[in-house]
Amino acid sequence: MINRLKALADAHRQNILKLLASQEMGACEIIQVIGLSQPAIAHHIKILKQANLINSQKEGKNVFYTLNKEGLKECLQQMNQFLEELSCFSCSSPKPSLLRQNPDLCRELGCEPGFCEEDA
Repeated sequence: MINRLKALADAHRQNILKLLASQEMGACEIIQVIGLSQPAIAHHIKILKQANLINSQKEGKNVFYTLNKEGLKECLQQMNQFLEELSCFSCSSPKPSLLRQNPDLCRELGCEPGFCEEDA
């Protein structure tokens, strides 16, 4: 799931996915629309393929890319499962911190003085 989320986190890769949602494309077509260099597009395509979000099909000298709908469905399922594991949708408020009950907890755990008082 992490590789897929990292792949989805980049705006250029999001744009490539949007393009491939409506049609298959060759790398040269993607370059023309996105406006990045060949090495940059190759890098983004590689990341999307490794994340199993796009498919490639070689025909003769050309490679055509399409959206991997199954990979995207798996990504969505994994994200839904993760959110369910957080249980953030079923409880009204989180359980209070042990630090609220024991103000000396940070010191007892060996943290530097003032660490628990700082906002990270």
